Amino acid sequence: MATVQPRHERNDPTAGQIGAYYTVDIAQSGFGDGDDANGGRCSPVAANDFSVKPTTLNESKKVSKGQLRWKLLLNALQVRSNCQIVNMVTTYASDAGDSPITDINFGIVYENDDWIPTTGTSIDGSTTTTTKILYIADKIAEALNTTHTEKMSVYNPTSGSGLISDIEITVGPVTASVDGLEGEIVDKITVAEVTGYRKNVAAEVPTDSALTYSAE
Repeated sequence: MATVQPRHERNDPTAGQIGAYYTVDIAQSGFGDGDDANGGRCSPVAANDFSVKPTTLNESKKVSKGQLRWKLLLNALQVRSNCQIVNMVTTYASDAGDSPITDINFGIVYENDDWIPTTGTSIDGSTTTTTKILYIADKIAEALNTTHTEKMSVYNPTSGSGLISDIEITVGPVTASVDGLEGEIVDKITVAEVTGYRKNVAAEVPTDSALTYSAE
C-alpha cells in the first residue's frame, strides 16, 4: 500500500487548498445614481450601516440595489471555485445614507484558482480573455451589466411597521458618465494577483532551531 498526497491544484493534505489571492478595485464615481434600475451602483453596505440612514424610500432603494449587485457579483465570482472576500474598503463621499459609493476595494482568496479559466470575451466584445485576471474582471463586469429582480427587505423611512418593507428590487446595467456603453464598465474594474500569497504548511514553517537572532 502507498499513500499519494494530493498536492496538485494547490492542495495540501494538512492545510487544505492553498488557493490564490487577487485584489479588486471598482471605481464607481462615474456610474449613474438615479432612481431608475440603473442607479445604486454596487456595495455590500446596508442602510443601517450609515451614521445617518437614507431619508427617502427612493434613496433606500438605491442602497438595496447596490446590495443586490454585490450579491450577483459574489455569485459570478464563485461559478468555478469557492472564494473568500477579504480586506474590503468601501469609500463614500460621506457617511450619510443618501450619499452614493464612489469606490470599492477588496481581495478575493480562491480555494483553487486552477479551476479559474483563462478564456472568454469581455462584455463589450472588445477584448478576448487570455488570463485569470481578465476572467475575474469579466465576471465582475457581467454582474454590473445584468438585469435582475428580487424581493428584498428594504429600509423604509415612510413605513409604519418597523421601518422595514418587503419590496421587489430590480437592477439594470450600471451606466457610465461618458457614453453609457459596456466598455465604460470594464474600464472601471482593476484586478491584480498577489503572486507571493500562500498559506503556511508544515513543510514551510521553520523550526525553533532555525532562528538565528537573539533578543538578549
